[in-house]
Amino acid sequence: MGSILNKQHTNESLELTNLAKTTRSKSVTENQDDFEEGILVWLDSANQYNDDWIEESNHAREIINNLKTFDNPNDCINFIKMVVNDKVFLFVSHQYVHLICSVKAELRSLSSIYVYCDSTVTTIKRTQLETWAKTNEPLITGVYLNSTECFSQLTEDVSDVCDHDSIPVTYLSPQIKNLNLKQASSFLIFHLFFQNILFHLSSSSIDKSQIQRILRSCYYYYRDNYKRSDEIKHFEQNYKSELAIDWYLRTKFLSRLLHKASRTHNFSLLFNYSFIFRDIQRLIDENTSIDSDSLQTKTYYRAQNVNADDLYRLRMNLNGIISINRYLDICKTIEEAISEVSSKSNTLETVLYHFSISHSYKSISDNKVLLSIGTLFRIQHIGMQLDGIWHVHLNLMAKDDINEQINILLSEIDSIPHPYLTIGLVWDKIKQSSKADRFYRLLIDHLPKLDEETALICNYVGAIFRLKCQYATALNYHEQALKIYQEKNQTNSSSYENIDRTHAQIALVYRDTGDILAAVKHFKLALKQGEEILSHVGEIYRNWGQFNIAQTYYQQTKVENNIGLCYIYQRMFSQALSHLKKETESISNINLGVYHQLQKEYSTALIFFERALEAVKNHPLDTAMIHSYLGLLHCDRRQWLLSLKHYEQALELYKRHLSTANHPTIALVHDGLGTLYLNKGEYRAAQREFERCLELQLRVLSSKHPDVAGTYNNLGGVFNEMGHYEQALLYHYEALAIATATLPMDHFDIKLYEHNITETKRKLAYN
Repeated sequence: MGSILNKQHTNESLELTNLAKTTRSKSVTENQDDFEEGILVWLDSANQYNDDWIEESNHAREIINNLKTFDNPNDCINFIKMVVNDKVFLFVSHQYVHLICSVKAELRSLSSIYVYCDSTVTTIKRTQLETWAKTNEPLITGVYLNSTECFSQLTEDVSDVCDHDSIPVTYLSPQIKNLNLKQASSFLIFHLFFQNILFHLSSSSIDKSQIQRILRSCYYYYRDNYKRSDEIKHFEQNYKSELAIDWYLRTKFLSRLLHKASRTHNFSLLFNYSFIFRDIQRLIDENTSIDSDSLQTKTYYRAQNVNADDLYRLRMNLNGIISINRYLDICKTIEEAISEVSSKSNTLETVLYHFSISHSYKSISDNKVLLSIGTLFRIQHIGMQLDGIWHVHLNLMAKDDINEQINILLSEIDSIPHPYLTIGLVWDKIKQSSKADRFYRLLIDHLPKLDEETALICNYVGAIFRLKCQYATALNYHEQALKIYQEKNQTNSSSYENIDRTHAQIALVYRDTGDILAAVKHFKLALKQGEEILSHVGEIYRNWGQFNIAQTYYQQTKVENNIGLCYIYQRMFSQALSHLKKETESISNINLGVYHQLQKEYSTALIFFERALEAVKNHPLDTAMIHSYLGLLHCDRRQWLLSLKHYEQALELYKRHLSTANHPTIALVHDGLGTLYLNKGEYRAAQREFERCLELQLRVLSSKHPDVAGTYNNLGGVFNEMGHYEQALLYHYEALAIATATLPMDHFDIKLYEHNITETKRKLAYN
């Protein structure tokens, strides 16, 4: 420590000073993956950034690589407040220790404090400080005069807290019937990762070049840590799968990295190092297979020091389920387990786990076995005994015992097309889409590159991103799938059907973005897929106003609803009615409602919409759609309050259940509200709603999308009603420019926009 050694180097070069300061700045500000659970924070205004400081900082990094230095106590305190997932070990000079201790209640990540004094502190003052610390501050491990004693204590504490006592766990509450998906998500995500993905990925052996690629980030993270760098190099050159357990237990950088990744849901690291997990698991499974004829339940032990929060969480989950999210070495005797934990801490409680297990472990020494990662236990009993230790009895659960409970939780998700995707779908459902998006990308990056199952998953993920209106990403995944299927098709003609399906998915993306010509092109490449594709193509031609072509596609599907809708669009109501009555009840009710509404038979339309609403009451998105229909119906009837009520109900349901808040469907509800206020004569409110609609559309749709043209036209209508004809004319021209670029020249929207321009010019001429 610069102030401890109290040495001055008067001949210190400017270059060395600048180098030290640059290194220090990087350690504080650089944004990078953090592979350890501990942070060493160094607070001292008297640090000398010289040779001695560099030597001591290097020594410190051998214990904890993540070193942050501060010379301002307020900056230091603010930094520690922001630490969430790590334990902070604080070196602090004597002049700041009272300030730190006065706010320690706000520093929840603070694990230990090491106070050091320089030569200016008298023996009496140091003795007083030691007495005060022992009496009042249990976090202070001691008052030190030299770095040797301080680093020795730090090494011991880090070994206890970050290595031995770091046991990533997740819980499933015993009150599972009252849990929702969000409350159980942490447990579910790890359980699903271990059960559905980790041990099902390609098991082919990893080569040296792959290990080198994976280790690059480790080399960078430990670039100033010679001890860890040598450890990484040794691992890179000598790793063998049959010795995976030895590497895991004896290699600090590896065990710390994997424990941190498990605790913080760092799937990038978990995927990268999945070969370690698979190699260890294979060794454990081989052991279980050998002993399968004599599976007896035995009890093993592990002691751990925990803080008050972790103990409370454990006790609150009595009779619940605990998942052990690391490979855990456990002892055959209580005495051995107790001897491994530190008895010096005044702030932690000691917990002794009693593991009752019959499989999922492997003997690693005369005194220990290694427990498999992701093993599930029922928390049977928790209680403090006369020895002052909390004893926790855990009974091993079979995988089948929990499947029913998992399925209950996952029932909140509408569809799970592939088990690999479940984690992402959980995150999407609980509105943590950024985590879901990253997971999908990592998953596909770690699947075999030219495998048909990979292509299938790419298509599923593409469809998920399309529904989230991330169209460029969706298109990228579908094109990846298409490339795989096309390469496979050169050796396997059965890929033709998969190629057709992928063209259909690509077409849906182009349709949603408004690139209708590209959509038609890809739909026509997928026509062999049958009725659904024919319906999509028919819908495009119907929306283009080319009804004869639309009918030729619809008639091939024999879906009466589509044929009826086509007649409704042409205002051929008698022909429409004969087809609509042949459709299934729920669809028929909606379209019969539309049919009667267009004929201004509002009471009859209301009956059909209310029937439809009752039929879909358990389907929130369908319910929202019918509320939108009802909003428009009541608007046509000039029942403003009822119209507003239904639009607001639709908006609330869409925001809650759609995968993204930036969705064109939500924009359409704002369009409906704009129409409501426009018809009511509240033009400023109408302008506000149409502008909200436009803002949402431009976030996710092309600026040349026909729906965007419709919103520009509506804004033109608002300004027309307010008498602002020049501004109205600008919006109408914008609508016409988009429509002529994207729609057939005889489309009714183009005729409407041209008419609006003519009328606005006429009003402007008379104004």
